[in-house]
Amino acid sequence: MLKSPILHFILLGLVAFSAYTHFKPPDRETIHITTQTIDALVQQQESISQKAISPEERQSIIEGHIEDEVLLREAYKREFDKSDYRVRKRILNIMRTSLGEVILEPSTAQLRAFYEANKERYLPSPSRSFEQVYFSFDSANLPEKPEQFIKQLQATNDISNLGDFNLRLSHRYRKSSFQATAITFGKSFTEALLDMPLSTWIGPVESFQGIHYVHVTDEHEPELPPLEQMEPYLRTDYLLQKGRESQTRKIEELKKNYHIVVEGG
Repeated sequence: MLKSPILHFILLGLVAFSAYTHFKPPDRETIHITTQTIDALVQQQESISQKAISPEERQSIIEGHIEDEVLLREAYKREFDKSDYRVRKRILNIMRTSLGEVILEPSTAQLRAFYEANKERYLPSPSRSFEQVYFSFDSANLPEKPEQFIKQLQATNDISNLGDFNLRLSHRYRKSSFQATAITFGKSFTEALLDMPLSTWIGPVESFQGIHYVHVTDEHEPELPPLEQMEPYLRTDYLLQKGRESQTRKIEELKKNYHIVVEGG
């Protein structure tokens, strides 16, 4: 048996097969670049450069695309999409965008219903009407005795000639919101204004503008702006919200494809 040519042939075959199996290159992933892909890349480049692409440039585009495909596959093998926050965030944004759909423009009736259902979102802050007399920080007219000046304010009906002139400030403000008041006088002044009692001169009160004596004449509850005034903002908010709702529905459907386990949940 040991001298049999058939046995020798079988043994040589086994050795050859073992050697091939051990030394053969690993199976490689195929990167298939279609003609349609190449044509699309060339058209895109021609659109950017506004000129015809030469054969050399065409080959360069193909080589660049092959490089991109190789690097993309290697990135996935190295799990950059899982370990690199920027890559992960970019992929998530692309995926969310891909789940979007075209939302039809809302009708006036739909906008009105949306406004009514979300009116708390559009209510402005409470506002106050007040009078103020201004003095600059280094004013020579700054009252030395605030109590006496307050009595003078209480006794007069015309404050237009009192205090220092400031082109940017008015003596009277009507229904001034927190935001508007803060822009003009600063946050600390505005917070103090909201705590002031009605119909009483208070001062001195400091702002980034200077020194003030203030008289709150009225306070106003928030008033919902008319639909016509809010329509541009409503339209944008409506489309954004409907887009998010559509996206959320699709994500919920995708969740059904997975068994989700939350440790400690």
